[in-house]
Amino acid sequence: MRVAVVANPSSGRGKGARLIPQVDSLLSSLGVDHTTVTSRTAADPERLAREAASDGAEVVVALGGDGHVGNVANGVIGTEAALAVIPAGTGNDFARHLGLDRKDPLAAARLLASPSTRRIDVVKVNFDGGERYFVNVAGTGFDSQVNEHANHVKLLKGTLKYVYSTFVTLARFKPGQFRIVIDGDERTVGGMLVAVGNAVSYGGGMKVTPDARMDDGVLDLCILGAVPKFEFVRTFPKVFSGKHVTHPSVQMLRGRRIEISADRPFEVYGDGERFGRLPATFTVVPGALPVVAPAPIG
Repeated sequence: MRVAVVANPSSGRGKGARLIPQVDSLLSSLGVDHTTVTSRTAADPERLAREAASDGAEVVVALGGDGHVGNVANGVIGTEAALAVIPAGTGNDFARHLGLDRKDPLAAARLLASPSTRRIDVVKVNFDGGERYFVNVAGTGFDSQVNEHANHVKLLKGTLKYVYSTFVTLARFKPGQFRIVIDGDERTVGGMLVAVGNAVSYGGGMKVTPDARMDDGVLDLCILGAVPKFEFVRTFPKVFSGKHVTHPSVQMLRGRRIEISADRPFEVYGDGERFGRLPATFTVVPGALPVVAPAPIG
């Protein structure tokens, strides 16, 4: 089986760079026929993944964090290759959903000696100016602004970075008015954020859509209404256990096709990366991506 590793050396504040020679050495010792390429620009991961799949790689490995995984997935979707993940980021939520040990990335590399695959859903996002896919969670409104802030935080990492960015963003955020159409059913809500989950968590363990599954052909939607800032601060910690869903200002909905627009041009972030601005349409594509995973996906 031919394997291509697309590595992000800047992932995890340099963790990716440290892992590249370790993974290369391990795969060689295991007899895995592989090549390794590194990304240098934001456009590289998707391009390199697509080129690797086109050149005959049967497994394309994303060595990096959640954003890198999402970009590599965009290059793999629609090809014959499977996606594998070697977690090297700060949050590594998608790796957790696959059942990988985020603290032992070399364990994920060992799976490539005899990889087993299963198929997961992906989500196609259409917006003004483009089309992208995500595999984990996308959001708009408050959480997209948190994501944008977190991407510029250099001194913190992992969950702490997202918590810090949450409170910085909260101080200046104003709720918006969202128009949401779920499988043809339209509603208008005033709120802080709308998150679309193919999987459970983002931001290093924030279980925004705790009942989501990556193989059920359905999207989970979390809508947080407009709440006073002190109430948000009081309730925010519950997102790490998924218990925020019981709050009266939270709506949890499900659908296969979700259209979202707003009274101002909120950004849409998917897998931690900026996609574009609202309006946007989210469509689940069932079973579109084979992934290497050690255990059943939840």
